[in-house]
Amino acid sequence: MKNFMLMGLLLAGLPAYAADPPSLADVNPLGHQMLSAPAYPHYHPAPGPLTGRFVPAYSGTSELFLQGVLNRLAQFHPGVAWTRERRFDCSTGILASLLDGSADLGISSVPMTSAQREAFTRRFGYPVLEARIALDALQILVHPDNPLDGLTVPQLDAIYGTELRAGALQPIRTWEEAGAGAWGAGRPIHAVAGALHYGTSGFFREAVLMGGPWREDIRSIGWVEHPEEALAGDPQAIAFSNHRPRDGRVKVLAIARQTDEPCYPPLPRCIYGENYPLVRFFFVYANAPDIEDLPPVTREFLNFLLSFEGQAEIARTGSLPLDRTLLLRARARLGW
Repeated sequence: MKNFMLMGLLLAGLPAYAADPPSLADVNPLGHQMLSAPAYPHYHPAPGPLTGRFVPAYSGTSELFLQGVLNRLAQFHPGVAWTRERRFDCSTGILASLLDGSADLGISSVPMTSAQREAFTRRFGYPVLEARIALDALQILVHPDNPLDGLTVPQLDAIYGTELRAGALQPIRTWEEAGAGAWGAGRPIHAVAGALHYGTSGFFREAVLMGGPWREDIRSIGWVEHPEEALAGDPQAIAFSNHRPRDGRVKVLAIARQTDEPCYPPLPRCIYGENYPLVRFFFVYANAPDIEDLPPVTREFLNFLLSFEGQAEIARTGSLPLDRTLLLRARARLGW
């Protein structure tokens, strides 16, 4: 009975569909699990009608959930123009627009550096407002015929990089060298990546290659959220991608931080328990000295985004919502 009530509350927070939508438990089991926590904070709309125009800066990755978030806000506040006009190819452009003052709010998969924060404070006279709004656990994907079940971060660096900054002793260019035994003998590794200037690739480069250079023969497939086609026809391929439910065309590997440490799969207990090593956050940045100094429509956007209903929209696209503890921390960081 309790689970039934929880699902009823969850689906009530989702947008209207022409037909009954698939349950969130089927679309995103991890997200469903996090949002089923007791006392997860719900959205309480601002009293009175809101008017104005909301124009965020965002990237293609965050666009996946931003559309649903804004559609839901339009149902609550039809007098506001909830627009999506400032789209960037990657988070670099978003952060630059915040620093030059052309954007008042940006959603980024890359955190501001210390130098960027300092530059912002010097220009505007106050620190940037920042909050985490979602998680992403990069998945390492191979063909289902590949006998490997896990790799280490140093091995991934040796596969994708050239300088072995993560500690491997030599480059890995065949599946036999990666530990795939007789199956891997004579099979070169075909390293697949998304566009290398995108935030997903940037995170992988920092977390795995330790900022080092890519190998020259990487196959770039541009949009990396769904690399199944690239791997399904190539048993020798490996790819990294945003966390999504996967089908039988690919195998998701478990990852260890170092040699001789346990490999952890990208499952809830490992991602939220901070054992899985390839986890990043999505951030929202706002240009104001205090949350109360933001325009009312911007505050309402943040209020919705950091609620059960907003996080459900994030989860429905396959991204990982904040658990209750992380959401309460994000709201407290904004002064709520």
